Amino acid sequence: MDSPLYVGDTTTSSIANQLYGTHINKTPHGSGYFSANRPQPSVSLAMFSGQKFIQLSLELAAGRNGVVSVLRRVQDSYVNVSQMLEILVVLKHYSGEQIASFFRNEITTNTQYLPESKVGLLPLFNDFTAHEVPQIRGLWISFDKAISIAVKFDIYGLVKPLFLVDVHDFDKLPALNTPASTGSSPPKRAYIGAGTDSYMDSPTKKRKNLPSQLDDLFIQAKLQASLKRLAAANANYPFTLPPVVYDEKNRDLIAEAKLLFHDIFKSDETDLFSKLALEARLAPIIEKCKAQGLLPSTVLDVSLDQQGKTALHYAATLACSTLALSLIELKICSPVRGDNKGESLLSATVQVTNAMVKGNFADMLQKWLWPGFWLFDNNNQSVFHHLISLALTNPKSSKFYLGKILEWVFGSPDKKQHLETLCSKIVNAQQTKSGNTALHLAGEKGLKWYVYLLLELNADLDLANNMGVKPTSFDCVNQVAEARKAFKNNSLSPATTAALLEALEADENDDEFLILLVHTGIEFWNKLLPFPEIGECEKDNALEVNSDKELTPTSEVFSSSILSNKIFKSIQDLLSNTNEEYEKVIHSKRAEINNLNKELRDATIVTANNRLVAKSISGKMLQVEATKLQMMNIHDKMQLLKKNLGNVEEEDVFNPEWEVDASKLEKYDADEPFIIKEIYDKLANGEDVEPTDDLIESLPPLDILKARLKAYEEVNNNLEEELAHLVNYGDLTAQFKKVVSSCTGVDINEVDELLDGLLEAVEGQQ
Repeated sequence: MDSPLYVGDTTTSSIANQLYGTHINKTPHGSGYFSANRPQPSVSLAMFSGQKFIQLSLELAAGRNGVVSVLRRVQDSYVNVSQMLEILVVLKHYSGEQIASFFRNEITTNTQYLPESKVGLLPLFNDFTAHEVPQIRGLWISFDKAISIAVKFDIYGLVKPLFLVDVHDFDKLPALNTPASTGSSPPKRAYIGAGTDSYMDSPTKKRKNLPSQLDDLFIQAKLQASLKRLAAANANYPFTLPPVVYDEKNRDLIAEAKLLFHDIFKSDETDLFSKLALEARLAPIIEKCKAQGLLPSTVLDVSLDQQGKTALHYAATLACSTLALSLIELKICSPVRGDNKGESLLSATVQVTNAMVKGNFADMLQKWLWPGFWLFDNNNQSVFHHLISLALTNPKSSKFYLGKILEWVFGSPDKKQHLETLCSKIVNAQQTKSGNTALHLAGEKGLKWYVYLLLELNADLDLANNMGVKPTSFDCVNQVAEARKAFKNNSLSPATTAALLEALEADENDDEFLILLVHTGIEFWNKLLPFPEIGECEKDNALEVNSDKELTPTSEVFSSSILSNKIFKSIQDLLSNTNEEYEKVIHSKRAEINNLNKELRDATIVTANNRLVAKSISGKMLQVEATKLQMMNIHDKMQLLKKNLGNVEEEDVFNPEWEVDASKLEKYDADEPFIIKEIYDKLANGEDVEPTDDLIESLPPLDILKARLKAYEEVNNNLEEELAHLVNYGDLTAQFKKVVSSCTGVDINEVDELLDGLLEAVEGQQ
């Protein structure tokens, strides 16, 4: 099962190309939507929860479940995309889980939906999946992004009436019928399991469930701190931990644990095991471990198959996020342990499509998969090596995973440190056997898009492998390097961006955003390099001041007089207070710098989004100017045609009956208009022509006949004169040949060849 984003044609060159020949122009199986008996889509005004909406009603199939209503908010033109994609579920083109996966992958975890203007606002989508008003429930996105998604899924033809309505004409729309409003249930299949919190208020207000959010944040912070400690305690860094060695004394206990994990992964509710449920399920084995003085991880973190994969590897491969979190929180399995090949959890996850299909990869990466990004396998391969190897067999999932990983890196609070490690260690890691870097593999396979991203991440062009081959030995790498150089010279130009995308054979939308995100992030990071103190975490006790601290007077001061002692102590107190104030100011400034660094991290993504929007607008403006020029040229041609055609009507200029068959022109008889058919046919057949009344009446007037005879006589005389000239020319030619033959002794029939040879010789000498 694939995510709907990766099914079918997603070319968005034009709406016409999207809709022509697709299922929209055909009658869906069993739907009967385009039947003559089906009502046409209707647009009406609606009021829900005190807000104005434009509602599109579609009857896609018989019955209540076949009616879909799509709302568009009048205030800001936001569209309920959950209701819009419910059309695909009703038409049975996609399932509700596929649509929910699309929402998680492309909306709720997409950095393109971050605020465009101010850092700290809520994302540019509204999650009203738990709204108290059923008609409003669902995900709401902006007008332009809703159109883009409608085109992507080939349903623009169905929802087009909703987008063509001007919000200023809201009051002119017909009111929503009461039966239609009550009978149309809100779509639930499209956003079940979307995995996001629900905003019960407007987009700019704070959420109301703050206690539960604070609890979740506390649990997540505790988990992240634990993961950082585990990663730091990895004695095998930068490689993964090897599999746990079997202890023969615990063979029976390990066999029991394997059987228990087999039952867990065989269950239909594998991903529903919470921490408490899993702890209860594993309680017998944990109690036996405690009775024998063993850590549960020595029995439960063992390999479950011949490849050395642990239970956490299986949970990661199957994208069972809840189960994996439970295994980590209970300290049953280590998130930095590898299999027999040393592959981390992240490497195992990206080699299959389960996380992409379920739409929870971004959440898994942020919560517990990230330690594997900094680890290598036994062949010193990074995740980049695995993704590029996957690119040939499954390019869509490889691009998806790489994009989400880079978005996590540039959106992380530790972005500065992460980029330093990524650009200095991960990107240029070389395989142990061959010495190939990720850039070697991408260049060898001709993956231009990957080559560009690796070059942006400071991949070394001159780093040779064990055979002495450098990345510059591949034409693909050189071509991308030249295109990248041209883009760097004028990165703000839409034309150079378009040329770069064409050179990379990249998609114009998703790939362009990731390219701009990496370009902007690296640009900001390079500007921060001269300031190493920015981004460093301050100690928790940085601002703590020991108010009870007193300076112990020296022996000399103690032996002095009381007055001198007081003066000296006053000076010491003044210096101490000044020092404390100075430290407070320094620490406060450092805290401000760290806060600014966090805002800069968010601004990196915002800037990339704004650059993408600006280039899109510039490209559209260039298209408009080109269209205007074409229209002017067409208008000039029209005026010229009207002038040349004279009184011909404008509609006749493009009359298809005026088309001329070139084959008929070759057989055209110029004398045909002047032929008197009744007389000509009889003469052609050798028949006698007798003058009859009808024949005489059909003849043209006498003056016209005389004029024609005179014209034919002139033509005939001209032909006779030309014939005489040709005869005279022939006689002269014959006489000339005789003279040449007599002078040269050549046969008269060979004179022409002799003259041709002489002519070629003379021309050759010139």
